[in-house]
Amino acid sequence: MKTIKYFFLTHFLVLIWGCCNVFSQNQYGNNPEAGKVLDVKESHVYYETYGDKNNQPLILIHGNSGSIAAMVHQIEYFKKEYFVIVGDNRTHGKSGDAKQLTYHLMAGDYISILDDLKLKNAFVLGQSDGGIIGLIMAMDYPNRVSKLISAVPNIQTGDDVIMEWELEFGENYRKLVDSMILANDTSRDWKKEKVHMDLMKKEPNIPFAELKKIKCPVLVMTSDDDIIKPRHILNIYEHIPNAQLFVMPGATHFMIRDEHELFNMMSDRFLSSSFKRPKSKEVLMELIGIN
Repeated sequence: MKTIKYFFLTHFLVLIWGCCNVFSQNQYGNNPEAGKVLDVKESHVYYETYGDKNNQPLILIHGNSGSIAAMVHQIEYFKKEYFVIVGDNRTHGKSGDAKQLTYHLMAGDYISILDDLKLKNAFVLGQSDGGIIGLIMAMDYPNRVSKLISAVPNIQTGDDVIMEWELEFGENYRKLVDSMILANDTSRDWKKEKVHMDLMKKEPNIPFAELKKIKCPVLVMTSDDDIIKPRHILNIYEHIPNAQLFVMPGATHFMIRDEHELFNMMSDRFLSSSFKRPKSKEVLMELIGIN
């Protein structure tokens, strides 16, 4: 039990505490002037908006067990030039529950937010689970996503996709969650934690061929020491028709926080520039004078 609790505490501190500490200073995720509760499919989602509504809309989507506060560095950076839309994913933060939580359900929630704001489409930037949701939005609602940044996503599960140490941690954490539910512990909402952990274990299950449905330009981002295996990220990139790939050096799965300056700069470069995919062969032929 001590070992399990140690895993939980270290993971929780890395994933949540740093974001919440910043959040307490900036009130992102708890801003009545910027926030709204939207009724969706027998539940509700909470979202906030920042910046000039006449600017290009940009949806920010956080990862598993996160909240609006997790995107603090991106809100601060992008609200100056974009109309930033940032929500709590279903069963997270101030958003409501779901009978069965799925990534497709959450993707639909963000489309409902666009409808509520009367916006035809938007740029989307998602991290981890947010990256998965972004990919599904681009596949299922191709006319609603005009550009997508999908950072450290996975579209399948298992040991071919996820690092072994993370799979081991996940199993240990599930045991902790189950034991806390059994003990009627009230220090946290353990039933909600179980929902989040079960989601990651069971989903997503998206065939690579489905990625070919994506019409918009996509920037796939990862780190050189990530939870998602490099081969899986590369496969995602290779199956998207119009995609670019960025591997951040000296970074981890949590680069939106720990390396936010470079993350935001590369994201902005992609969003603000025309999409291009220069070919090394073509450049070489030009350099040596062969057309």
